Amino acid sequence: MSHTPSTGLDQGNPTGSSRARKRQRLIIASAGVAIVLIAGVLITGVIPSGDRAGTVTSSATPEASVSATPVESVEATPDVSESATPEVVIVSCADGGECAVGDFGPGGGIVFYVASSPFTCAPDRASKCTYLEATTAIGTGPLCDVNKYSQLRPLEGIGLGSQNTYLAGACPGGTLAQTMSMTDGGQSDWFVPSVAEMQLAYNNAGVIGLSVGKNFSYWASTLGNAGSTAARLRTDINYWNYNYGTASSGNYVVPMRNF
Repeated sequence: MSHTPSTGLDQGNPTGSSRARKRQRLIIASAGVAIVLIAGVLITGVIPSGDRAGTVTSSATPEASVSATPVESVEATPDVSESATPEVVIVSCADGGECAVGDFGPGGGIVFYVASSPFTCAPDRASKCTYLEATTAIGTGPLCDVNKYSQLRPLEGIGLGSQNTYLAGACPGGTLAQTMSMTDGGQSDWFVPSVAEMQLAYNNAGVIGLSVGKNFSYWASTLGNAGSTAARLRTDINYWNYNYGTASSGNYVVPMRNF
């Protein structure tokens, strides 16, 4: 009878049996951590989780939803363009602008009268004027030829000196014709003043630099009271003489313009 050699192990626990293996490999699992003792060696590890043995499941990491930061709408600042300051252009009296007493007029004379409302003017009485300007007195001498005195007109008011002068244009040989030929300041409408216009000049003698006194008398273009006479102003006593002969010398003329 054959004899099986003894292995030194208990016959009730043969080598290779499940019970022997359990003795050799002790597994302790706790909280997902495995501690294995194999042949006296201690091994630890993480037990994967899963729906079944050997299957590892992992919960999907939720996709981080990035909340869009609203873009702040920047309200467009309107282009504030600096409003252009209108250029102020001041037109002088001499260039056709508004005039005041003492200003230089378009003819180079000095403005001495500013009407509160426009007056009728010009030789044909078809225009409206607001100002009178006067230049340096001329003379002395007769107003015109004594034989032509009838060409003068008896008009005395403001705005009538130009009509008097141009209606009497046929009376040569004196300061009236000289005045009519003037082109001072590029203007050709100079005239001998009427009585009212010459009185205004006298009243503003300081403005226009008019010489006054005993030796200074001035013609008007207004017809006098007697034959071959014209009105003249004596400045020494501020007196009008309507009986002074047009051929007489010693009287000045103040050339004027209305505009």
